[in-house]
Amino acid sequence: MSMLSKLGDRLRRSGAFCLWRNEDGVTAIEFGMVGPLFFLLLGSIMETGMMLFSEYSLQTSVQAAARLVRTGQAQELQLTSAQFKTELCKTAEITMDCAGGVTVYMVSAASFAALQAMVPSYTSIGNSFGGPAGPTSYSCGGASQVVAVIATYDWDFTMPFLKEHFGNVDGNTKRRFAGFAMFQNEPFPATGNNCQ
Repeated sequence: MSMLSKLGDRLRRSGAFCLWRNEDGVTAIEFGMVGPLFFLLLGSIMETGMMLFSEYSLQTSVQAAARLVRTGQAQELQLTSAQFKTELCKTAEITMDCAGGVTVYMVSAASFAALQAMVPSYTSIGNSFGGPAGPTSYSCGGASQVVAVIATYDWDFTMPFLKEHFGNVDGNTKRRFAGFAMFQNEPFPATGNNCQ
């Protein structure tokens, strides 16, 4: 028997070799290395899904509330901007703080060309985060006038690295998304009333 084989036999009998081949706890160590990345990815997917669903919810709410203006109901009822926002929030409040976080901007004009020149970028509507106040307007327009309704909401990110990729306001720490509706009012009978 050679000296190397004798040394190998002694190591096997002493248990030192068993420690080297022991695989207990390997799964826990691998999960400790992969787990945080998995949960970060899972959280990012969930937050992105919630953000997109909230944006869709806001767009749906704007379309439903804009119908009140288009058909002349808002003018007939003389809806204030707060009442119009309440109508808009009936659907949007499912996924967001609509009453405190949504900003509504509505402007009317005689033609689509004139309206295009009047409508600001959606990123300038809402909180200014230390800068000058954003534009405000609430004009439902009369019969057959062209109207634009824009509602914005600032999404606060939970996952750390999403803000660098999706942020567009407040130093790229929040995501401002918007719901748009541009339309021509129906030729409803003039009641002399208008939104306030």
